[in-house]
Amino acid sequence: MAMTADIKMQIEAIKNQSRIKVIDYGDTVLLTDGWKGPYIKKDKLIIDLDKINHPEGGETYDPNKLKLIKLKRTNHLLITGNRIAIRFDTEDGEHIWTRNDWMKEYGNAFGYATEETKTSVIPIGINGDPLGIVLCMRITDND
Repeated sequence: MAMTADIKMQIEAIKNQSRIKVIDYGDTVLLTDGWKGPYIKKDKLIIDLDKINHPEGGETYDPNKLKLIKLKRTNHLLITGNRIAIRFDTEDGEHIWTRNDWMKEYGNAFGYATEETKTSVIPIGINGDPLGIVLCMRITDND
């Protein structure tokens, strides 16, 4: 069985509670380390949310209010230091890069989107709901 993003992040929260933050959106929470994080339904959680830091804010990534822009995953990969980045393209021809290893945690994604600021890639599940957030890498032509 492959380790999905939600299981990996919950294990990380058990091992290191001070590093993980939880943002509550009612029946769904965003469990994040600051760079990536899965949306998890509260009834599917295996951790105690009271032991994890609840920062203020987080309205930007509320799954019920996100205005999504469709992305196309490409086969373009770029080695940046010791990381591999994958490129996503918007319908307007803009390129968004993010870490390939983090995107692989969402192997069950049926599509990809971004929000209005285009600072993250949002894997979309079979039912059309966002599965999580992966923040983008800044890559220029000079890199």
